[in-house]
Amino acid sequence: MSLRWWFGLILGAALMAGQPVPSQAQAWVLALDARGGLVGDLKPEEFRVKVDGKDRRVVQVKTPAQTADESQSWVLVFEPIRDMNFRAAAFVAAADFLTKVPEGDRVLIVARGKDSLESLLPGFSARRGLWAEALAKVPAMLPEKLLGTSKETLQGAGFQPMFTDASDGAPGQEALNTLLARFTGGPRGWAMGTIDVKGVSVLDRLNLDQQQYVMGLVATVKRESKVLASILDQVAPVSGQKHVIVFSRCESDDLSHPDVRKAMLQTFKRVEGDAGGPAETATLATREVLQLQAEIKRRAVLAGVTLFSVAGAGQTVVGHIGAIAPATGGFAFPFNSGMETQFGRSIQVFGSRYLVQWSEEVTPMASSSLEISTSRKDMRVIARTLR
Repeated sequence: MSLRWWFGLILGAALMAGQPVPSQAQAWVLALDARGGLVGDLKPEEFRVKVDGKDRRVVQVKTPAQTADESQSWVLVFEPIRDMNFRAAAFVAAADFLTKVPEGDRVLIVARGKDSLESLLPGFSARRGLWAEALAKVPAMLPEKLLGTSKETLQGAGFQPMFTDASDGAPGQEALNTLLARFTGGPRGWAMGTIDVKGVSVLDRLNLDQQQYVMGLVATVKRESKVLASILDQVAPVSGQKHVIVFSRCESDDLSHPDVRKAMLQTFKRVEGDAGGPAETATLATREVLQLQAEIKRRAVLAGVTLFSVAGAGQTVVGHIGAIAPATGGFAFPFNSGMETQFGRSIQVFGSRYLVQWSEEVTPMASSSLEISTSRKDMRVIARTLR
């Protein structure tokens, strides 16, 4: 029995009549009961699929036993993270998760360097020792803000879709366990970075009075978002479930903060030379950020990728990627108490999902709304909301 069985049951999909099903006509679905426990015995007739409000016929759903051992692919992306404590929480959460990844799954680790996101592995790897080596490098290389001018494409080792290697078994697992112990028991400051100044609001941090400065930040986030989108495109051909987890606490998350949207309607004291005022700056920045998020969301759905985010501080403050993760069937994990110990278990649950397939009369030409539900009572269904 595979390790994944202990975290939840995976339901995969069969090919209808031996023909491939377009990615737009299938979706991974997580089903939870009223207590939040996994439900693994739903039947095809218990699912309901609507595309643009119109019912679609569910074709087939396999049982968990048929797909429980199918491998999955995980991309861990580390964007800049402010504050030593938040950095430590992110690295511990990642290490803890990697120790729990089922045998057969593959991992790619990407981290922000001085001027771009860099791949620390040549492709999806099954060698846990390599995962440990790559993650061990992240604390020293990860900045606290978006430095330099992003290259807009993945740097470092790049990404080779056809790259394969063999699992290193127990020695690799021991390397991960050792790294986790080092992270959790390390002396203060091992995660690098500085202690963030407390009590500084996001509006003060962004300084909306200086429109040129804020729009410069927007341009930086645009370049960074292009790199992330390019990763989604590159992993699109990879078969099976694909997940991208973004750890961040930087300018992109500041610009996505709910207070920036609220500032669009606030009255500020005018300052000479403020290029129209903070409300106008907030409006411009929000418009640009929403466009960036819409594009990343679209690319993730087309690539068949589930996005997850570790950022923000609560239900409404979820960060740049956290705001769009649910639309791809993913989830946003805020930096709160206990996150680093809960994350590894929770993220693994999201890997245990049904793959629901439905019939389409024509091949969809554009994104449209998607609603997946079940007729069984007291059920929570988590799935992407776009096709």
